[in-house]
Amino acid sequence: MRVRSLGLYTDVSLHGWRGRVVDRGDHLVVTHPDVPAFRGGHLLVFERPPGEGDLGRWCDLFDRSIGVPPAFPYRQFAWDDLDGEEGVIAPFLTAGFEAERERVLTAARLRPSGPAPAGIRLAPLDGDADWRAATEMLAASTDAAARPAYLRLVGGVMTANRRLVDAGRGVWWGAWEGDAIVGTLGLFRVDELARFQSVETHPEHRRRGIAGALLLRAAEEARRAWDTRLLVLVSEDDGPGVGLYARLGLEVAERRVGLGQRRPVAP
Repeated sequence: MRVRSLGLYTDVSLHGWRGRVVDRGDHLVVTHPDVPAFRGGHLLVFERPPGEGDLGRWCDLFDRSIGVPPAFPYRQFAWDDLDGEEGVIAPFLTAGFEAERERVLTAARLRPSGPAPAGIRLAPLDGDADWRAATEMLAASTDAAARPAYLRLVGGVMTANRRLVDAGRGVWWGAWEGDAIVGTLGLFRVDELARFQSVETHPEHRRRGIAGALLLRAAEEARRAWDTRLLVLVSEDDGPGVGLYARLGLEVAERRVGLGQRRPVAP
């Protein structure tokens, strides 16, 4: 299956490096065997939006290709589209799916959005302590009761990301204030593209310009090291970083819709 969307193409490339992607002609089966709880890492990718009668077919295909509760208490579907075409999603919504709307942003180069914050050090992660600190920071905004499980999930994904960094496929950045990590993101090279991942700032340090400084520094270093043609970042339609990304010069290149469903697990 040939993927046209830049956002989906970079997604599938990263999924293939971190996990497994099987091409079945008219759809892709994406799995991450080492991280079964990674909802975004277990999905079916189709050539087109859903049509009449696809609810049952797609759900059955997911269950047979990926799995069922309790191991997989969700279903996740994506399709290759550039303009946010929804197709026939009403039956999915009635069945408990949620529509997930995102924008694919691109820029050849970022522009500074303001002065770099004083006292912040930007550098790639280096060693176990840095990776552990970044993993814990990514879970900092999670509810205390859910944090242990979420930390295990993020830990599994970050272990896979570290393998990619160690293999030379990308760089994972941190922003430090003193000894504390207060921001992080990843940037990976996919052909002539550079794809951002997990742009996050610690909840207590937001609105200080940390994310903007990280994005700009990572992009400039990638441009020098990789000679990348285009930067790619995928954001939720109503995500908190939309204004920042626009100020940095990232423009909407594609819009996309996906479907996700949480399924009850029998006691």
